[in-house]
Amino acid sequence: MSKLDQLSVITDEISQDFEHALDITSEFGVKTVDLRTIWNKNITFFKDDELKSLKSALDERKMRVGVITGPLGKCMLPISKYAKKKENLMRNPDYNLSFFDRIFEISDFFQTPHIRIFTFLRLGVKSQDEGWNKMIELLTPWIEKAEKQGKILHVENDLGMQVGTIEQTRKFFNEINSKSVKLLIDPGNYFMEKDLTTPEAYENFYEKDIVGHMHIKDPKHKLPVAATFTVVGEGKIDYPSLLKQAIDHDFKGNFILETHSIRNKEEVSKKSLKNLSGWLKEYD
Repeated sequence: MSKLDQLSVITDEISQDFEHALDITSEFGVKTVDLRTIWNKNITFFKDDELKSLKSALDERKMRVGVITGPLGKCMLPISKYAKKKENLMRNPDYNLSFFDRIFEISDFFQTPHIRIFTFLRLGVKSQDEGWNKMIELLTPWIEKAEKQGKILHVENDLGMQVGTIEQTRKFFNEINSKSVKLLIDPGNYFMEKDLTTPEAYENFYEKDIVGHMHIKDPKHKLPVAATFTVVGEGKIDYPSLLKQAIDHDFKGNFILETHSIRNKEEVSKKSLKNLSGWLKEYD
């Protein structure tokens, strides 16, 4: 398999126009895309006939879906003082988690077992231990369901989540021992947590075979909270070294472009895809 076959992109990092995003992506030889927001609507809310429209566009271009990149777990914990009862994916955890079954159905439709999840925001929780234990409690039944249905839940390390830092990532996977749970490693998010972005920092993850996929975005400036992002290859992270590390470990997952650029998103994504495809071709 060509290493280029492992390159993917979240379509809304190029455009909300799905077919336009697919056409741009295919110019770089990319055959796999991830679904998050399309036509300014979260994939979670797509009806069956709308999913068929997406599938038709993919089939015309002989492309497939890698990961259903939904919002599961990207919300307050029920014990957070900021949790609310209104229908809001971030403020209402019950509402957020109610979409787990629908995301499972969407993954079945696109014939992919891969589903991205988060581990709840740390915000508004009295103690770190209390928040952590509640997170484990809420995710456990869905992990068990994923095991039964042959799904793989990819936990993305993210700023402000229960699993946000390298240390928290290690702790999580030490507690959760399931073949249905993998790490969607995001060096850019570790950067925002003021954590390391070096191969040495991630070696243990590969040794334990917990890395499922990799999100790729390149920070330009570190902010007090978060960061700004630029063309991959022009920022702070040495992605050629991280790609080589993954490939040296016989990494089977996808290298997923999540540009995270605020301005000129399409152009930044195109330049990033050019760099990534060039690096990956060197390993074929």
